[in-house]
Amino acid sequence: MTKVLPYQAKNKIRIVTATSLFDGHDAAINIIRRILQSSGAEVIHLGHNRSVQEIVDCAIQEDVQAIAITSYQGGHMEFFKYMYDLLKEKNSGHIKIFGGGGGTILPHEIEELHKYGIAKIYSPDDGRKMGLQGMINHLLENCDFTTVDTKIKLPDNLNTASWNELAKLVTYFENTGAESPLLKVLHEKQRDKIIPVLGITGTGGAGKSSLVDEFVRRFLQDFTDKSIAIICVDPSKRKTGGALLGDRIRMNSIHNPRVYMRSLATREANVALSSHVQDSIKVCKAAGFDLIIVETSGIGQSDTGITEHSDVTLYVMTSEYGAATQLEKIDMLDFADVVAINKFDKKGSADALRDVRKQYKRNHELWETPDEELPIYGTTASRFNDPGMNLLYKSVIGIIEKKTKTVFGNTLKYETSSARHTIIPADRVRYLSEIAEEHEKYQKFVEEQSAIARKLYQIKGTIEHLKEEKLIVSLQEEYNTLQHLLHPENKKIIEEWDNIQNKYSQATLRYEVRGKELEGKIKFESLSHLSIPKISLPKYKDWGDILKWTLTENVPGSFPFAAGVFPLKRNEEDPTRMFAGEGGPERTNKRFHYVSFGQKAKRLSTAFDSVTLYGEDPATRPDIYGKIGNSGVSVATLDDAKKLYSGFNLCDPSISVSMTINGPAPIVLAFFLNVAIDQQCEIYIKQNGLEAQVKKHLAGSSSLYNEELPKGNDGLGLMLLGLTGDQVLPAETYAKIKSETLSKV
Repeated sequence: MTKVLPYQAKNKIRIVTATSLFDGHDAAINIIRRILQSSGAEVIHLGHNRSVQEIVDCAIQEDVQAIAITSYQGGHMEFFKYMYDLLKEKNSGHIKIFGGGGGTILPHEIEELHKYGIAKIYSPDDGRKMGLQGMINHLLENCDFTTVDTKIKLPDNLNTASWNELAKLVTYFENTGAESPLLKVLHEKQRDKIIPVLGITGTGGAGKSSLVDEFVRRFLQDFTDKSIAIICVDPSKRKTGGALLGDRIRMNSIHNPRVYMRSLATREANVALSSHVQDSIKVCKAAGFDLIIVETSGIGQSDTGITEHSDVTLYVMTSEYGAATQLEKIDMLDFADVVAINKFDKKGSADALRDVRKQYKRNHELWETPDEELPIYGTTASRFNDPGMNLLYKSVIGIIEKKTKTVFGNTLKYETSSARHTIIPADRVRYLSEIAEEHEKYQKFVEEQSAIARKLYQIKGTIEHLKEEKLIVSLQEEYNTLQHLLHPENKKIIEEWDNIQNKYSQATLRYEVRGKELEGKIKFESLSHLSIPKISLPKYKDWGDILKWTLTENVPGSFPFAAGVFPLKRNEEDPTRMFAGEGGPERTNKRFHYVSFGQKAKRLSTAFDSVTLYGEDPATRPDIYGKIGNSGVSVATLDDAKKLYSGFNLCDPSISVSMTINGPAPIVLAFFLNVAIDQQCEIYIKQNGLEAQVKKHLAGSSSLYNEELPKGNDGLGLMLLGLTGDQVLPAETYAKIKSETLSKV
């Protein structure tokens, strides 16, 4: 097969990549953006679950030639069309849109999107014909045009909201160099403005982008009338010229009209900053931003380039710097105004804080300064409202005010306790590895004990066949020695094996569940009138085999519960999964009643749409609207859940519900439990003739089951639509019903 070479572009191509809103299928876009990078493109990657507004704002701020999106979760027609319309509305119709979604985007839909104005939707057939590199080459060739406006002028009304103009100016300086006459005009416009520049630098992987995001979030909350510009630099690949500009992946607070962000590639090897950073800073100052943040790419020990471009510098590091002597080699500890030891929840961070403080004191000769007064903070930027991050933010704002004479006047109160709060304690961060290790230990224990049991069985058998007294005595001694090595519980398993076999050879089995004694048949008659056991034990004689099987498989209801947690399943119930989830709750409820009609046991399995899975509300905005009820049911309110499970008494032991859910699981579980409670309230109301009381409370309520009740739905759960039981019944009655329901459901 002939190797397809990457397309050689005439212009620098910048592309935004992402997956569509409520879509976590990012494997394809990650492959695409890697090939784009290796083909020489500068890729601004947003990751998964990105709205049209976020993508379009990013594309405008970054002044890209194209947007590349994957959409595997449905709603693609609305998503792509809305993106095209929004780009045109924001005077950025020159930005081309490319997309793909495997087989989820049908041929006639692709044709419709192409006619609408989408540059190209790649289909599986395109992949087969062109190959991955061929598709990338096609995309790059269609984007190979310049976005540099050589006749650009500095607008008189340039301000922080002029994203198009700001983006074009940064692109102009990035591509034309320092000889441009426009630089003089720019210098004049921002000469008298005192706008502080905060430089943030540090080692690669220290979490600089997450820290910037948390800083920006606090700044926007603290100053509701101030704006901020962010310039992030990432390295270009020396071999291909491509770059991953990935800082936006970690930034969730920047989607705000008061924030402008621009990603720059170094376009040189072995440097941490683009040579056009200063020009970009001047552009942002001319626009009148209140604060400018410059974040470098990951730096080495001797790199201090950020100090030439900033008024205040923040050095971000982690505890993983090696021996304490390595701190003596870090130049930024001489120049940084503030130091953040990020990822402070990791083991060894407290020791790192102590060592960095010592080194900082040596470098700055602050021998008498108490440790607590040094501008060195332990932060965990990935954690919400991190106290260390709060301390860092207050310190940085204070230093900026002191050094630049800028008055921000922050008044926001934050928790600044030095106590370390962690979801997973530092000594348990390996908990998954510990589970795996325990499993391996157990497997080793099983093998060792099985080997001992096997030898004991073999020796016992040999003794039974021997007649020579001396040999018997010798083997008996070996037997006794080995017997001491066999765990007492395992010895008991071997001794009880005959009883277990006898127990499961009977017609019925007696067992206990939650203190209740039950009896069930363990044999059934086939169509050929054969007696078939429900549980068939192995016909092992060797003690090693018996022990290994018992310790790794065993009968149902016994450790290690490989065959289930209960000794027997309910009689007369087929293991049926009644799966449904499409459209609104009424449609899925109808499907539930259809698949469970006439069944003694109803095992409902619920699939939710991506809007629900991401914990968002339905909306008429096109990129959300297209996803509602797609590949799952839309449930956003308690009333939706009541309609979904109406006609099914959730307290009935023969009815169970499983739900495929992730992030909003606690909320959906709360919906489910409240549905069950209100169903029992409804039963109580009907039994006690309190319907008239409910009607009074329902006056003006517009919540209805919007379709005809399906066959099998008796309407249970619909009486209290728009209400909850506690609004109708006395508090004592409601509390009793609630308690009884929760004990059952």
